[in-house]
Amino acid sequence: MVQARRGPRMVALVGVAVALAVAAAACGASSATPQTIIVTPSPGPVTPLPPGVTPEPTATPPTITTFLVESTALDNRWKVTFKKPVVGGIADDLAAKINTAIGDKVNTFIKAFTDGNLPDVAAGAAPSTLEGDYSIAADTDSTISLRFTILTFVSGAAHPTGQPGSITFAVWSGAAVALSDLFSDQAKALSTVTAECQASLTKTLGADLTWDGKASSLDFFGKSWVITPNGLEFTFNQGDLASQAAGMPSATVPWSALKSVLKAGGPAADFAG
Repeated sequence: MVQARRGPRMVALVGVAVALAVAAAACGASSATPQTIIVTPSPGPVTPLPPGVTPEPTATPPTITTFLVESTALDNRWKVTFKKPVVGGIADDLAAKINTAIGDKVNTFIKAFTDGNLPDVAAGAAPSTLEGDYSIAADTDSTISLRFTILTFVSGAAHPTGQPGSITFAVWSGAAVALSDLFSDQAKALSTVTAECQASLTKTLGADLTWDGKASSLDFFGKSWVITPNGLEFTFNQGDLASQAAGMPSATVPWSALKSVLKAGGPAADFAG
């Protein structure tokens, strides 16, 4: 019997097989990096809303930023600077409606000043000026209430004069709110506001108060009023109720005194509790 002789090709194949077997054994013996599996627990059951009930949206107050209005007369008789509030953060149509009303209010203040009989500026004198500013009395998801302060100086005068102003809005509609819109009983509201304002002003101004405590209608208080967390705040023109030195007097009528005359579901109802 003749034994077959292994040729070089057969030896090479056997060598490759041995090498592969060794490599496989080495891989099995090495420490491989373990795979990390993160198991996220299933969310718990969600309680459905009753039929016909929709979830309430998350309500946030509107944003209020400042735009500076500046204007100077061609003949340099007057100069105007007014910090105008700009409302945002709500539906575009509501913001546009509110900002248009604010712009009209600011323009009314400015026009009354620039159309006035302002004197020519004497040599070396300063021009007549109007400086307007605002502050936020209330800014909630339902109500915006803004104060305005206007200081006017007539060229050649000794002192500037102060004038207050205000504007209030129902955010849901973008409509401006009148003072009378707050009350269910106008006559009783007038009596309450008059008595409370007189008591407050007497306490703060004393003998300097020139107002006799009478008011024929709510219009007497409607020139400058705002909704605040503490109550309705009324501000009066410099010199109207007291001496010029008293500035612009203000009085706040607390919600506790007004609660019985406020309109249910009206613009101020949420504040009165």
